[in-house]
Amino acid sequence: MADSTASKRYPVLIAGAGPVGLSLAIELAWRGIRCLVVEQSDGAVDFPTTNLANTRTCEHMRRWGLADRMRYESGYPTDYPRNYLFVTRMNGYEIARFDHPANGDPNSRSPYSPEGRLWISKPYFDPVLHEYVSTLPTVEVRYQTAMESFRHDDERVVADIVDVASGRHSSIEAAYLIGCDGGRSTVRRQLGIQFEGVFAEGMNVAVLFRSPLLSLTPHGPAVQYQILNPQVQGAIAAVDGKELWRLNIRGVKQEQLDSLNAPEKLRFALGENIPFELLAVRPWTGHCVVAKSYQDKRVFLAGDAAHLNWPAGGFGMNTGIGDAVDLGWKLAAVLQGWGGTHLLDSYGPERKPVAMTNVKEASEMHAGFETQVAFSAILEENSEQGREQRAKAREAILRTRAKEFQNDSPGIEFGYRYSQSPICVPDGPEPPQDDQGNYTPTTWPGSRAPHVWLKDGRSTLDLFGKGFTLLVLSSKPTDTSTFTTAAKNVGLPLAVVSLDESKIRETYERPLVLVRPDGHVAWRGDSTPDNPAAIIDHVRGAD
Repeated sequence: MADSTASKRYPVLIAGAGPVGLSLAIELAWRGIRCLVVEQSDGAVDFPTTNLANTRTCEHMRRWGLADRMRYESGYPTDYPRNYLFVTRMNGYEIARFDHPANGDPNSRSPYSPEGRLWISKPYFDPVLHEYVSTLPTVEVRYQTAMESFRHDDERVVADIVDVASGRHSSIEAAYLIGCDGGRSTVRRQLGIQFEGVFAEGMNVAVLFRSPLLSLTPHGPAVQYQILNPQVQGAIAAVDGKELWRLNIRGVKQEQLDSLNAPEKLRFALGENIPFELLAVRPWTGHCVVAKSYQDKRVFLAGDAAHLNWPAGGFGMNTGIGDAVDLGWKLAAVLQGWGGTHLLDSYGPERKPVAMTNVKEASEMHAGFETQVAFSAILEENSEQGREQRAKAREAILRTRAKEFQNDSPGIEFGYRYSQSPICVPDGPEPPQDDQGNYTPTTWPGSRAPHVWLKDGRSTLDLFGKGFTLLVLSSKPTDTSTFTTAAKNVGLPLAVVSLDESKIRETYERPLVLVRPDGHVAWRGDSTPDNPAAIIDHVRGAD
C-alpha cells in the first residue's frame, strides 16, 4: 500500500519519460513550471525505433535551443544523405529513389521553415533529451519508478508510485497529471478511456542487425531502402548511419510468428554475399486508433497514450511532441494565473483532429505499400520483360509516394490548423482547403504562423514563444495600447512587434496578427478592434 499522505506536491506530474514526456517537461521548464517525471524503465533505448524528427518538431527544438544539438552533436553522421530508395534487394536492382541532403547540409532546411527534417533514430534522439532534462532545475526525473494508480478530483491528483528496485511505495500529489506512458497507458486505462478506430491492421517483425552493407551495396547510402521482391516485403532503415540497421518485415500473419525464420528473411532482403550479424527480433502490430477523449478533469493524455498509427510518414512521435507543446503552454498559463478556466478544455478539441488526420494518412500510406507494385519474380529478371516491369513499378512509386518521400508531406507538417478551436477567433472566410501533400502559408486563425526571413536574419518564428505576440505589419503608425492594456489587466504576457517589411506583410495577409505562445495564430484583423478585452479573454480561455 502507498503512504496515506502525499510526500510532496508538484504542479505537474508526467507519467513516462519517452520523447513526448520529456518534451512536455522541457516545454514546462522553458515556461518556468516545475514538474516531476516518473519512468518505470532506466531510460535506456532497448530497441531502436523512431527515425524522423519532422520540421515542425525541429522548430520546437529550435525554441528550446536543441535543434542544432540534434543535428550536429547527437552522434548520427551529419553528412549521411537522407535518401529513400526502392530496390529489389540490397544487391539487386534499383527501382526508384528520392534523394535528400544530409542532416548537416544547409540545403536540408525546408523552404517553409528555418529548420528541416532530421533522420535520427532513438539511440541518438532520446539521449539528447535525457541529458538536457538533467540540466533543468525545475524538472525532476525518477527512473525505475512506476505509477501504479491515482485518484483525482476537481482540486488535485494523488498518484501512487513504486520504486521498481526497492519495491517502496509512496504517494505524489500534483495539480495535474499527464499520461505520456505509451500505447498501453496505465493512465488511460484507469480513466477508462477507450481507443477508437481499427486495431491490429497487420503484424510486422522488426529485425535489428549489424552489417557492412554500405561497402557492398551498389545503390549507395540511404536512410531507408524499401525492399520489393516475392520473398520479403519490408524496409531496411539506417540506425547509426554506419553498420546498424533495422529490417521491418510487413504482412506477417499471427500464425507465422513462431515459425518465422528471421535470418532467412534478412538474407532475402540483402541478397547473397552481404554478411550480417542478427542482434534482435521484435514483433509489433500496427494500429489506426485515437483516444475517445484526451482529458478527464485534471488528467490528460498525450503521445501514444492518445493515438497509435502506422510508422509510415513518421507521424507518431512528431504528433506526440505537438501534443506536448500545445498542452505545455496552456498548463503554464493556468498555473501562472493568466489562463482562463476553459483554456485546458481546448487541448482535446485542438489536438484530437490532428491525430485523426495523421493516423488516417499513415494508414493510407501503409496501404499504398501493398498496391503500388506487383511483387513478382519478373521484377528481378535481367530481361526485356523485367525491365518493363521495373519501369512500371518506378512510375507507380514516383506517382504515389512523392508526397511522403519527395515532398516530405508539408501539408501535414505545417498546414494543420485548429479550425474548431474554442480559443481562436475565426474571421469569416472559409479556411484554406486541406492538402496533405502541399502547403500554402496562411494566417487563418488556428494555423501555424508562417516562417518568413526577416532583414536582420531572424525567422518570424523566432519572435514567438514566451507569451502572446501581436505583430503590427502596417507601414502606418498603429495604436495598440487598448490591446496591451487589456492583456496587462489579466496578466497575459503580450509583446508587440512592429515590422515594416513587404514580404511579411504579403505572407501574413493582415496588418494585425496575434500569435499564441505555441506559434499558432489566435486572431487577425485589419485594424485595432473595438473589443480587445473580449478578444484577450477568448484567446486565454476565459469567456
